[in-house]
Amino acid sequence: MPSRHSSSSHSSHSSSHHSSSHHSSHSSSHHSHSSHSSSYSHSGSSYHSAPVYKTRTNQPTGYRGKNPRIYRCKHHDYVHFDIPWTDEATGREYRAGYYDEDGNFYEDIVFSKHGKILDNTTAVCRCDYCRMEDSRAWADREKPCTHCGGTMTVISQMDDLEDEGGVWNPSKNKVETSESRRLKKILLIALIVILSPCILTAFLEGLTEKLYPEDESSYESSEYYDSGVTYNIPDLGDTMYLVGEEGTYSLTDQSDYQENNDAGGYKKLVLDSDGNYYDKSTEGYVWLNEYIDPPQFQYWFEGISSEYGDFGWMEYDVDESRWYIEVEEEKWEPLDDAVYEKNMNRLWHIEYDFTD
Repeated sequence: MPSRHSSSSHSSHSSSHHSSSHHSSHSSSHHSHSSHSSSYSHSGSSYHSAPVYKTRTNQPTGYRGKNPRIYRCKHHDYVHFDIPWTDEATGREYRAGYYDEDGNFYEDIVFSKHGKILDNTTAVCRCDYCRMEDSRAWADREKPCTHCGGTMTVISQMDDLEDEGGVWNPSKNKVETSESRRLKKILLIALIVILSPCILTAFLEGLTEKLYPEDESSYESSEYYDSGVTYNIPDLGDTMYLVGEEGTYSLTDQSDYQENNDAGGYKKLVLDSDGNYYDKSTEGYVWLNEYIDPPQFQYWFEGISSEYGDFGWMEYDVDESRWYIEVEEEKWEPLDDAVYEKNMNRLWHIEYDFTD
């Protein structure tokens, strides 16, 4: 496996989040929120009361991912699930997205705060004429359809955020609040104090082994680590324009896209708040990972990457003409041939020379 397939250093959209509306994400919602809790003043002091959530019924079951977060809003309370899944007990399939207290599903939600929608919010819009959907920045919601020029309408659910609450535990049907997490931290600190003599001993032993290793050859570094090379990083902006064919694309600009995209072979991807560019036609996300050496374009595809929980980011190796996928932390493997054959028509990658 080529050593350039190194950890993405990016929040996984399953962690990240991802759903077909995007996100990501990539968290975990693709919208920006500010934490808010109810409070009242008494005798010059401020006391925070625990938020009261609506009773939840008819909820999704069998979720195996990270505990999702709950958002308490004016009209509904929403729990956001990062990845799609199948309940092994019932065989029922669930989509990634938001579920309210009655179990109703929403692909995407636009949160407002005290009636004001944040400028960096993204929303799913649909063309009134050709019915094409795309995810775009809130400020661009009224711009014409990029496909036919028709009028776009926001189809995301909209609600006023009152509290970006704690972590939701689907198995216990309750919220893990900041108070419960504080108590867990206290217990953890107490446990560390009790075990500190053992921890100190293990630390000293490890330090000794590091300073005086028995086998110097075991300390290998990546051929790309700290190379000192200055790379040419493209300025992608809020929208990425691509042109290509047969799954291989290169970067282009807005004028080229506007003049020639009717002929086909072009992609227009809008940046979301997680730092990813979304391609609705293939349910794929791409981001430019500048934190590895050399930089890489990395990809996340619904139905492929989503099978790996907190991981699943992919890279395309041009030299080998094959895909790699991160199956565990810093562990990359060639994409299974059967998975590739099944999805080859929607897999795409960007070729770019960072050393120019």
